[in-house]
Amino acid sequence: MKPGIEIDDACRRVVLTCTFNVMARDLNGALLGLVLEKPERADHDFIIDLRESYGDGSHDDVVRTAETFRACGAGRRASHTCFISFDAGFVDWARTMDFCFTNRTHHVFSTPEEAHAFLDRRQDGRRAVAAA
Repeated sequence: MKPGIEIDDACRRVVLTCTFNVMARDLNGALLGLVLEKPERADHDFIIDLRESYGDGSHDDVVRTAETFRACGAGRRASHTCFISFDAGFVDWARTMDFCFTNRTHHVFSTPEEAHAFLDRRQDGRRAVAAA
């Protein structure tokens, strides 16, 4: 089963929503497919809603994703991945991912609205710096 996917290339934002029957390999396949289809998406911000997922992702999944992002030229701009999860331990997993990706930070939020608000603030800050 594939995750739900919303792409806004103009805002450089992708939202992936995992329902209860989406496994990590399905999520990873969809994510890599989006980046391989358009390599510039490696520098998009991602919101990944894991609230209903199994949590079966592995270190190998993260490494494979990071390698693909690097191969597609990721790191040209600061990017963020926002996970939506109720798992309190996921914060540590997200912080560990920061070391695997070039110029990308990983954050955990309770709701998609919180993640969108975080990314909106970051985008507003980038626009202000670019205009100065």
